[in-house]
Amino acid sequence: MNVPIFLEWKNFLDIFVISFILHRLFLLMRGTVAFQVSIGLVVLWLFQEVANAAGLVLTSWFFRGIGAVAVLVIVVVFRNELREILVHTNPIRFLLGRTRQTREVGYHLLAQAAFRLGNRRIGALIVIQNEDDLRGDVRGGLPFDANLLPELLESIFSKESPVHDGAVIIRGNRIDQAGTFLPLSQEETLPQHFGTRHRAAIGLSEVCDAVILVVSEERGDVSLVHRRNVERIHNPDQMEQRLDFLLTQREALEGNLHKAGRAWMTHAGGLLLMFVLVSAFWGLYAGREFSLISVRAPVYYRDIPAGLQMKQTSAEEVEVQVSGRRGLVSSLDPQQVRAFLSLGQVGAGEHELVLKSENILLAPGLEVERITPSAITVEMERILDKNVRVKADLKGPPPDGFEVDAVGLKPDYVRIRGPATILEDVTVMQTRTIDLQSLRVRDGQASQDVPLKIDTPSIELPELERRQVQVTIRFRPVEAKREEGATRTHTVQKGDTLYEIGKEYGVPIEAVRRLNNLKPGEYLQPGQELKIPPS
Repeated sequence: MNVPIFLEWKNFLDIFVISFILHRLFLLMRGTVAFQVSIGLVVLWLFQEVANAAGLVLTSWFFRGIGAVAVLVIVVVFRNELREILVHTNPIRFLLGRTRQTREVGYHLLAQAAFRLGNRRIGALIVIQNEDDLRGDVRGGLPFDANLLPELLESIFSKESPVHDGAVIIRGNRIDQAGTFLPLSQEETLPQHFGTRHRAAIGLSEVCDAVILVVSEERGDVSLVHRRNVERIHNPDQMEQRLDFLLTQREALEGNLHKAGRAWMTHAGGLLLMFVLVSAFWGLYAGREFSLISVRAPVYYRDIPAGLQMKQTSAEEVEVQVSGRRGLVSSLDPQQVRAFLSLGQVGAGEHELVLKSENILLAPGLEVERITPSAITVEMERILDKNVRVKADLKGPPPDGFEVDAVGLKPDYVRIRGPATILEDVTVMQTRTIDLQSLRVRDGQASQDVPLKIDTPSIELPELERRQVQVTIRFRPVEAKREEGATRTHTVQKGDTLYEIGKEYGVPIEAVRRLNNLKPGEYLQPGQELKIPPS
């Protein structure tokens, strides 16, 4: 059965971290060219995955190749933008954002100053700091720390001023720096009429969220630059409205908690949505790439030492949990999974053997996750070899007109092998029961192959492949015996009893006892000669 994939705390943390990073990247890159390029890469990846899932091999390879080439092209084309991002991005702002500071910006003063400079054809570059800190993005400049006044801005950008070619930095409602140099944009598709001031404004807007006011010296045009977007401004009222919209501090100035709460809910909802998307992707990827299955595997024992055999074991099979790629797991034949245990280092007695992944036979690419039970107890015992006498088990009366004269067996002794605890008490191996009445007597005898009676499967007969002996029974006519009236003799073998001897010769036990002067309860000794009376 396939085992479902559960979301553990490590997976939850992994998904949350990736979701948070992707959400922050979305907030920083939305509205930019980099964001649009990223969306294109994601679309290419989706096409590649759909083609792969549908089994379209060539189409999948095509989109995969396009994606690889697109990454290289992006690195080459946007190398300057990437360098600026890596050099100037603040890790704290990327991870946590930045707390908004309450400040007042004189929008009407900036609008008034910009159009007065434009009417006089005086070029100007005014940077209004928003949330991002500009100290890592601009270079040079003179500390100014003056009130924001249109006359002062006109004086700074007049041609007689030594800092008129630089930019002015506005923080809050004050002129913080003058004569500052901004990073130039390396974008090659900008309009030809954009001069150095426009390129510097666009370059700064590529790395931060500042609003840059640009006044063209040649045409007297007034423009606002924010997030690489250049917008032409036609009158002071439009300038005030656009500044009010772009500088997002208005919510903090008004203390509008409702709007701030709504913004926080928007960000939280976006993060939650990103978490759901990443979780879905994680589940799809994990379920597609990896799978678990549990199978029952028989246990095989090898390298059993000579002179020992296994008496019993605590488990004949184990449950193995196997993991691997879904294709390999789904094609796995449970009958091919086997467990092997080596007994080469064990002796007689009980032993606990621990199962490891090395003991499981699996196809390449699959791994053992868990084995149940993890250990097996085996009991080993010593093997004994011994020779015992073979005895025929005769039943019923002889054929009509005959009596048993003698019984011969070939072989009369056999070598048996088995557990010492069983063979210690075994002295005789009997044949299967032979019905005398069913025998066909030819020339005074009957012969047949009779299997040996083996009550325990653990007993082996190493020298008898077919586990049977040849039994030859000699008969004599009843009349001939009566005429002779002679007695016979029997040599007692180990394990013989009067009952078995009387049964073998067809005479009563009491007749044998009287003829041999045996007392009741007297034991027979091996090698003792007994007289057998006529039947």
